[in-house]
Amino acid sequence: MDRRRCAQAWARAICSSSGVVILDTETTGIRSQDQVIELAVLDTHGNVLLETLVKPSCPIDPAALRVHGLSEAHLAHAPEWPVVYRELRVIFDRARLIVTYNAPFDRRLIEQTCRCYGLSLPDLSWDCAMRRFAEYAGPPPTESWRNYHRLSEALQRLGIPHPGAHRAAADAEACRRLVRAMAAGQPLRF
Repeated sequence: MDRRRCAQAWARAICSSSGVVILDTETTGIRSQDQVIELAVLDTHGNVLLETLVKPSCPIDPAALRVHGLSEAHLAHAPEWPVVYRELRVIFDRARLIVTYNAPFDRRLIEQTCRCYGLSLPDLSWDCAMRRFAEYAGPPPTESWRNYHRLSEALQRLGIPHPGAHRAAADAEACRRLVRAMAAGQPLRF
């Protein structure tokens, strides 16, 4: 079976499985001390299981602020990670698999945020829709980030609109729609 068909079969399995959640984060940055400041978790039908801002214990990197627009003022009254994590842990305890676009990044930032508060992440299965899309679409048509398609580029290639980019709920929904499009064998636009 070729790579595209394997990716399509993966997407079909994701769409038809129970216990799969789609997750996205926004963060204070990309460094080893950065933390999650927004989190969204959806089921494969698009139901929102968790959507929240998170008050960090570290400053927001100006580069990250330019991407998502979430300032410390936006987060001043948000719950801190331990409160959010209690809700997230309930979802994780029921989940069989977590799918996210760039899973290594989201997983690392969730783990880092947990460590900042003395919490541990349970041993969970994660899968990366970004890597699966690279199998589905082949290499990016332009010089892209680490030979993977950025989420916005992947969505454009499938003709999927992406309002609210770089906010956790919008990006989680975009990832869900991308997986559904792959499952359906939607052709690439370019």
